[in-house]
Order: sequence, then C-alpha cells, then structure tokens
Amino acid sequence: MGKIYLIGLLFIISNSLLGQSGKITGKVINSGSGQVLGNATITLLEKSKTEIADLNGNFAFSKLTAGTYSIKCSYIGYNEKIIEEIIVKNEYSIPVTISLEEKKASQEEVVVVSRVRARSESVASLLIAQKNSASVSDGISAESIRKTPDRSTGDVLKRVSGASIQDDRFAIIRGLNDRYNAAFINGAPLPSTESDRKAFAFDIFPASILDNLVIYKTATPDKSGEFAGGIIDITTKSILSKGFTSISVGLGYNTLITRKTRYSSENKGSQDWIGNDDGTRGIPGGLPSTSEIRNSTFAEKAEYARLFGNYKWGLKLSNTAPNLNFQFSKGFNVERKQKEFLGFLFSLNYNRNFTFSEGERNSYDYDPDPTVELSQRNKFKDSIYNDEIILAALANVSVKINNRNNISWKNNLSINTDNRLIKREGPRDFFDAPSSVTKDVVRWFTSNQIFSSQLNGEHLVGPIKTKINWLAAYSKVNREIPNLSRTSYQGRLNSPDVSASFSSSLNPFLGSGTMFFVNSDENIKSIKADITQPYKFMHNSQNFVKIGGGYQIRKRDFTTRLLGLVPYDIGGVSFDNSLLALSEGQIFSPQHLGLMKSGKGGFLLSEIIIPYSNYDASSATTHAYIMNDQRFFKNFRLIYGVRMEKFNQKLNTIDDGVSAVIKIDTVVTDFLPSLNFVYALTPKMNVRLSYAETINRPEFRELAPFLFYDYVTQVNLGGYEMLQRAKIKNYDFRYEFFPGRAQLFSVSAFYKEFANPIEIVFIPGLGNQATYINATSAEVYGVEAEFRTLVSTLVGINREDAFLSKFTLSANAAYMKSGVKLESLFGIDPSRLITDRALQGQSPYLINGSVGFNDEKTGFSSTVSVNRVGDRIYIAGIKDEVADIYEKARTVVDFQLTKFFVKNKLEIKFTARDILAQRINFYSDFDLSRSFTERDKYFSSNIAPKVFSFSATYKF
Repeated sequence: MGKIYLIGLLFIISNSLLGQSGKITGKVINSGSGQVLGNATITLLEKSKTEIADLNGNFAFSKLTAGTYSIKCSYIGYNEKIIEEIIVKNEYSIPVTISLEEKKASQEEVVVVSRVRARSESVASLLIAQKNSASVSDGISAESIRKTPDRSTGDVLKRVSGASIQDDRFAIIRGLNDRYNAAFINGAPLPSTESDRKAFAFDIFPASILDNLVIYKTATPDKSGEFAGGIIDITTKSILSKGFTSISVGLGYNTLITRKTRYSSENKGSQDWIGNDDGTRGIPGGLPSTSEIRNSTFAEKAEYARLFGNYKWGLKLSNTAPNLNFQFSKGFNVERKQKEFLGFLFSLNYNRNFTFSEGERNSYDYDPDPTVELSQRNKFKDSIYNDEIILAALANVSVKINNRNNISWKNNLSINTDNRLIKREGPRDFFDAPSSVTKDVVRWFTSNQIFSSQLNGEHLVGPIKTKINWLAAYSKVNREIPNLSRTSYQGRLNSPDVSASFSSSLNPFLGSGTMFFVNSDENIKSIKADITQPYKFMHNSQNFVKIGGGYQIRKRDFTTRLLGLVPYDIGGVSFDNSLLALSEGQIFSPQHLGLMKSGKGGFLLSEIIIPYSNYDASSATTHAYIMNDQRFFKNFRLIYGVRMEKFNQKLNTIDDGVSAVIKIDTVVTDFLPSLNFVYALTPKMNVRLSYAETINRPEFRELAPFLFYDYVTQVNLGGYEMLQRAKIKNYDFRYEFFPGRAQLFSVSAFYKEFANPIEIVFIPGLGNQATYINATSAEVYGVEAEFRTLVSTLVGINREDAFLSKFTLSANAAYMKSGVKLESLFGIDPSRLITDRALQGQSPYLINGSVGFNDEKTGFSSTVSVNRVGDRIYIAGIKDEVADIYEKARTVVDFQLTKFFVKNKLEIKFTARDILAQRINFYSDFDLSRSFTERDKYFSSNIAPKVFSFSATYKF
C-alpha cells in the first residue's frame, strides 16, 4: 500500500513540475468569411520568436514564463494585426483567435497595422465563426455544456434551438420524430441503436466527452442527404493544447427510489455492474436448435427444460444506493522542436443510476358516438425498477506531421444497459372476466454496445493550397436482450389465491415461464474523401469548389428465440397442478423441471415460432457530390451543388412455420440538389435562404414483418416489406443578428413537403397491433426564434466588468404545424381514415429557456433552464376503431450551481433535474380534438422523479 501512495505522490509532483510554464495557442481566420488562413505568420514580440500556422490556421508558443505578451500576425494580401495584453499564467494554455481583414485595392502599397486587446479579439472571432456557417445550423460548445446540468448527450440536445428529446434519449428536430434525423460522430455515420425503430439513443454518450454538438437543419452537398429534421454531428474531445489529468466523482439522489427498498431479479451475473451479461441469463449450452426442438418428443422436451435449472426466477428486496458517476481523463502532448507533434486523449466514464416509475396502463373499447360512455377493458398498476449503467471510453491520438499534414485516430466504446424489473397488477378484463385479476413480473435486461473508430487525415497540397480530407470509419453495434422472462398469475378479485397462467396461441409472449432472447449484430464500414480548392472570383479569394465521394456498407444479423416452460401434461404423464400455486421463485425450481421424482409431470420446454423473427440485411451506399461556395458583390454568398446517392438495400427473412420467404433487393439512385444563399446586411447581420431535396429510407426493422410485443405499452409492432423511401423538399428562411460579446438573435421559417412519409399506425381490425406505412404525402411548416443576450445589454450597460454582464439570458422556441394526406391504407375506404391529423411524431411547439450567472473572479456559476414540448402523436389510429395515442406535453426545469476552488483546479457542482416532476402521460384522443379533453382517456400515466446530485472534479 505504501508503494502505491509513493507512486501517486511522485505522479502529482511530476505533473506539477512539468506544468510550471504557460502556453499561447490560437487560430488565424479571415474576418469576412470565417475561413482559416493556413501558413499565416505569427510573431511573439517579447521573444522575437516566429511560428507558421498549419493548414487549419492553428499555431502555438509553448514553455513561456508567466507574464504579459503580445503577438503580431501577418498574411499576404491582409492587414497586419497586433494582439496585446495576453496574460500567461503557469500551468495554463491561453487561447487566442485572430481575425485578419483583406487589404483593399487602395491599400496594396500601404502597411496597415491594427492593435487590439486579446479578450475582445477572441470574442469578436467567435462571432465571425458563428456568422459564417454555410448552412442553417445550431449548436452548443463544450464550455456551454459544462455550465448545464446535463449528464448525457440526450440532455445536451434539449438545449439546442428547435430540438427536443423523446423517452430521454431520442432526438426530435423541428418537431419531426427520430426517424427523420441522422446521427454522426466525428464525421462518420452512427447506426441505429434500436432493433425495433430507426433511431439513435443519444443517452449512450456522456456529455463530458463532447467537444461540441451541431445540428445542421439545411442541406449542403458535402453532407448526407438522408434527413428531414436535421443532421446531428457529435464531435468528441480531441487533442488539447496542454497536458492534463482530471478526476471526477459524483453521487445522485432520486426522490422516488434512493435509500428506499427496491425489487430486483435474483438472476444476476458477475459483470452486471459494468453493463454486460456474462451468460447467466442467456440460452444454456447444449440446447438444440429450433428445428430439433420442434421435432423432439415430449420426453425429450422435458429433459431440455432441465437445462434451465440454474435460472433464478425469484425476486429480492434491497435498499437502493445513491446514483454514482465517475470520470477519469488524461491528455498529454509530445513536442518536437518546441512544436506540437503528438497528442493523446483518454477518457473513462462510468454512470450507474437507479430509477423507479409507478403508473397506470389502461385500455378502452372505442365508440365513435360521443354520447356513449367508453367501456374500460383493463386497468393495470405498473411498478418499474431499473438499474441503468453507462460505461464509455474514449481514446484519441493525433499526429501533426508538419504544418500541411495531420492524421488522427479517434475511438469510442459505449455500453448502455437497462436492467428492468416490472411488476404489474390489476383487473385482466372488465368485460370478459370482470372478477379476474392479473399479477405479472417481467425481467427485462437490455444491453447496447457501440464501438466506433475513425482514421482521418488532413493535407494541404501544392502552391495553390489544395486541401484533401479523407476518413475511414468502422462502427459496430450489438444490441442484446439475453432473456426477457415473465411469470404471470391470475386469481379472483379480493382473493389471496392465485395460480400461474400460461401463454395462449393468441399471444405467445404472455404467460408464465416465457423467455424471449434477442441478438442484433450490426456493423458499418465507410470511407470517404473530399478535395477543396480555393479560387479567386470578383477580387475575392475566399471562394472554393469542393468535390468528394465515398462508399458505405452496412450489415445486420438479427436473431430471436421464444421459449417457454409449460405444464408436462401429455403423452401419458399427468401434471402436478399443485405447482401452479407456488410463487415465482419456487415454481420453476430445478426439481420441478421435467418428470419429477413423484412420477408426476413438472414443466417441459416449448419453443414458439414467431414468423419472420430472424433476418439478415445489408445496404450499400455510394455517394458523390460537387459543391461551389461563391462570394460576390462583397455581401453575397452562394453555396450550391448536387449530391448523388446510390442505395442498394437487401433483406432476407423466412416464416419457419409455413416456410414462406421474403427477399428484398432494391436499388435506387437519387440526385439531391441544394442551394444556400446568404446576404450580409451588415457585418453583424445575415439573411439566409435555402432549398434542398433530401430523402428518408426505411430501416431494416421497418421492412421485416416480425412482430415484437412491447410489454410496457402492450402494443405488437411489426414491419412492412413494401415500404418505400420518402422524398422531401425543404425550404428555409433565416434572419440572424450577432450584436457581439457572444450574443445572438435569429428568426427562421421553414416548409417541408413530403412524398411517401413513413409513419407508425394501428392496423384496422387488430386492436393493439401496429405497423409502418407510407402515407401519400405530408407537409410541415413552422417558425423558430432564438436569442442569447447579456442582461446588462437589455438595460443599456456595455461595460464588460459590470455586475449585470455576468448574467446571460437565452431562449429558443419553435411553432410547427403539419398535415398528412392518406388516399389508401391497407385497402380500406379512405373515409374511415383520420385524414386531418398531424404527421406521426410531429410536435406542434417546443420551448427552451435558461438564465445563467458566471463570475470568473469568485468562481461561481449557476444555470436555471426550462424545456417544454407540445402534445405529439405516438401511434396514429384508425377512424371509428382505434384512437390516436398522444404523448402529453410536460415542462422540465433543471438547476445547476458550480463553484471553483484551488486556483480553478477543483470544481464542486450541484444539480437538480426535473424539479417540477410532472407526470409522464400518454392518452387516447377519442374525440379527435388533438388535445386532452374530458372524453379522452389516459393510455398510460407515470410518476416522474426529481434527481439531485453532487459532483467534485479535480484537474491537475
């Protein structure tokens, strides 16, 4: 133990000794366009030391003693600038972004030198970067993320203009649901994390690993054309300008479950604490294949049941520990000739959160006559206990060969696990069995494992500064449900006696002893390259043409098995009925499996065939594009071009019950033009106009007709092999004003025209069964507004040191309206369809707002934020048969308080999430009013918790 302490002490001392110097880092950009100026010359005046900026305009002066410095920046064809009052401290890296102005024709023979303070120069340069985006986009930086209570990337998304989150993990952009958005990490595509929907669960990535997050809302040819809401581009932290070590530990208190008793399954594995099932829950070794079990005798099936003798069905009660989060990060640089050469960043994040949700699940018989009272079918009380684990590791390496060549390798591994236990009690059917009650227990372990790796290079070639970027990426997603098991008991109302109930042919997922196994393995391999060539046009050198292309191949293998332990009461064997009264922890004990010692039958193993539940699928996408970014008449900018995407999709599946085969093999080529026009009204104001054509393709799961029963929602969801891609025409307008000091104001309007939009709807005549369909058409239009301002500005105070300058007020809001046109659906009369509803998943409005306080002198900062999203259709209904199910609006308020100590090395943070804790409600819109009224009924209603947490972070 003493040696460990000694090693730790030497590590801290060495870090301190190596850190007794400061550093100036920065970037040089064009003040008019925001484009980087590679090969600019930067001189440290006090040391007479000169550096040349690299291809991205970056430079650095290292090993500087504490003091005040000045630097001069020059570039051919630009006015020189001197940056003064750069205060360097030991162990700190001081960032400075320099913006240079192009020389006018009258200044060609004159040396113009401007002098500015470092602080004001960096703020002005931030404004330039925001103002000169090629497309309509919104984002959030690592610094802003640090000032919020956000734990995951999903939480961060709620802060971005026009964005919201569904189920705490799925992105909603401009009110459009998750399927209409695309997810990228470090420029590489992310596959769907869900086996049953086209979506990416953004709660997988901890907020702490993000460098920035940007949502592109309009298209440019150099980005994917498969989106309608937005492209969500996550950039993880890269190489920092200075080495560091950071350790963070936090504890959280959930008002509904922390320090209270909780139920969990006795069936646990040794690796549950890291979110991985070690095989404890999985199919035991030696179990025959599906076809072998189907052809086995009853006696053999009784022997197969014994293979599950080690599986524990019982429940245990325990006290719930506080939530825990831990993060360790380490970064260092290796210099060559006092210049950055090699950088490394590693981060390990661990979060364990215990949650509890209690609520109702209801169903009603629909009656279109508003005078008739709706008949309730069932009313269940659900108690859902969840042990959620997020384990994420990041490892990035970057090599700066010289000022013209960079290569980096970025790797991310994320494990996200939900270990749920669901207890359900209540009347089974008020109509057919009014005195019968059900008591169920479901054990539902789900694991998502994502590995993403990207190797990319940046190169500046030749005297005309041709820039070449390339990227090779690999992503792998494994989604596993090692055993979704259920025990079900039925009894009489007000009677303590209950008996185990077993599955019927109508719904094989329901009943005691059912075990459902799912495994989805998916990988994406992609490569792309871009060439950017600047050129001069109308006396402006900040124009460029960009061409590129790439190839992506994606593969998925999806397998399931549904097994059940059922009474052995056949083939001359008599089942021991006394077993049915045993508890869930005793009924399937090893001695009750197979033929028992008493000679009576226990339980044998049965396998239920689910049609089309196993499939393999692949897709191959080839893309190529050309884009021109052109500036003319000083204030005008035009970004235009076309993108070609050739898409080949394949899927193979079979119904083993009847040997029916479905094979899909389609090839579609799309040419997607886009145009972005920017007019600079003033140096601080822009007007943007945009038009683009994009697409939305069906996901593998949406094509496979396999039915999956969601126990929580009680809905059977299946795919539809005839789905077609949707095509979208997008029109956008935006006015934006950047008054300075990181403030902004913007107003946007947009219109989207869909052909063949993809939706989830109930199937006529099948009650709780839903599928994916192509509507004929749809349209979405709306407006967005965003502002971020200092409170001091509102009262006419412009001093940076004023007290009110420490307060930042920001808000964004969007109002959207949509409509769907349905000409035919499942061959039924269009008059029976709900044709005047909104697009499924479309929110009518969303609101984000926050008030922040930041005092650098005292180290205090605080943020209060609010988020609200309007009612939106969860599943679309059928007129006079099944009502639309809506997710009801709720308001979420978060708070954070932060204090720095020990020369800003120690950060103490307190957060309060979802302070209002409004109920999470879904309702059936029986009166078609598209809002909750007296006739409407709650489909589900759950209590939401308040979560309080403390964390401490030390950086040395």
